[in-house]
Amino acid sequence: MKKWTLFCITLLGVSLVSGTAASADTDTTSASSIKSFGTDWLTKTDGSFWIWDYNQSVPTQIPGLTGASASYNGGLAVMEDHTIKQWSNDYYNPVITVKPVSGLSSIQDVLDWNGTLVADAAGAVYTKVRADDSQPQSEVTYTPVAGIDNVADIEIYTEEYSDSMRYRHLFLKKDGTVWRDNGELQEFEPIQNLHDIVQIAENYALQKDGTVWTWPAAFAEKNPPASASAASKFAALTNIQTLKHEQRSTLAIDKQSRLWFWGGTVTGYSDGWTYADHPDPVLITSIRNVKDAFVVEHSLIVQTLDNKVYSTSVARDAMPANPSFVLLASDINNIKNGGRHMIMQKKDGSLWGWGVNKNSELGYGDYEFMHDTPVPVQKPIAVSLNGENVPLTAGVITRNGQNFVPLRSLFDKLGAEIGFDGTSKLATVTRTNPSLPALKISVNAKNGQTTLNGQAVTLENKPFTVNGTLYLPLRFISEKLGATVEWLPKEERISITMK
Repeated sequence: MKKWTLFCITLLGVSLVSGTAASADTDTTSASSIKSFGTDWLTKTDGSFWIWDYNQSVPTQIPGLTGASASYNGGLAVMEDHTIKQWSNDYYNPVITVKPVSGLSSIQDVLDWNGTLVADAAGAVYTKVRADDSQPQSEVTYTPVAGIDNVADIEIYTEEYSDSMRYRHLFLKKDGTVWRDNGELQEFEPIQNLHDIVQIAENYALQKDGTVWTWPAAFAEKNPPASASAASKFAALTNIQTLKHEQRSTLAIDKQSRLWFWGGTVTGYSDGWTYADHPDPVLITSIRNVKDAFVVEHSLIVQTLDNKVYSTSVARDAMPANPSFVLLASDINNIKNGGRHMIMQKKDGSLWGWGVNKNSELGYGDYEFMHDTPVPVQKPIAVSLNGENVPLTAGVITRNGQNFVPLRSLFDKLGAEIGFDGTSKLATVTRTNPSLPALKISVNAKNGQTTLNGQAVTLENKPFTVNGTLYLPLRFISEKLGATVEWLPKEERISITMK
């Protein structure tokens, strides 16, 4: 569901500036409030749930998911009452949609590819019922897949033929056997010779004793006999503890914490990439003490046991044994790989993003296509009015130690009417109470110039636009409307009071 960012006008936004509140904006205690995170979401210790991506360029709270106890790929969230919900967002519409899920009572593993597959705690497999575009769905429905059970992990791999290719689902069962389907979730068969398997990755499987097994995935004939695809021991690797397939490459970490690489490398340019396959594993000797490894876009990312993160390029004819690595970050406890980007958590709890960012995948507050040095994911800051949480269509952006917050619905509640002239790109905030002095604030969305009742005003920070959303200075506007603003650092909340 990735797509090009479109320009859309959403007239919202504010910033917390000046006085003691401005100094509070720079408080760094918020990092410890993050309970769990993924590549585009996080939860806080207060039970709130936040997402970013597309129209939400920074963490944005989803009130309907407050109290989620776990989150999975495909926007699935398990609530504290054991119900399941599914959230979605896109750049065509800034609205974040949350729907109840029927048919599922628990989640153990999720494969989010060309239709979501879910294995529940008992090992049953479910598939999402495709929506009828002509009929809006009030809930998301999952239905059981017949013929497969006792599943612990679901993956997918590719089979290539002389004139075509097909994808087959792969199922690691709790008894250590591996099964596959016919590509359509209709017929299932075990892969011969596989037992005591603990991990699967593409057409490779890791056995409990550290051996790696593989089975053919390239055939000359369309329907090869079953015996032609039985698994055999991959003699090139022994004593392996971790196995994974990333993009077009396969990685293994052995029990000496050494990294092995084989599979795909890439050359060429965007829209004209040429991929090469290298079937023989290469022992990477230029980095040691490997804790984890990923392929992110066209980079090999390695986390070492001392919690440092390094990168080297996969964009080369072949991976050498001693590629040069560049240090990206230190003190990293955890990494979540999104394929084209990754989110890292430091020991202090803060989140950092690296990689492709064309849809604001890094939660940094911009849409630069790529960040090749890590950038901080913006803090998840809530906003309340008279003690009530205010839902936002896009979250708080912090710049220069000050908070900028989209708040269109709040301005309405403060007794203002918001207007926007699409031709002149002029936004207006006008007081609606006739018993109070007339008030009209105008903001030029192109250059941030601001006037109060027709007179130019100088602001500490100019309003700005991000992806069509205009952010206005909260303290200036709210005080003119009669409200007060307070920054509560321990709660990571901007509290607005209007009598």
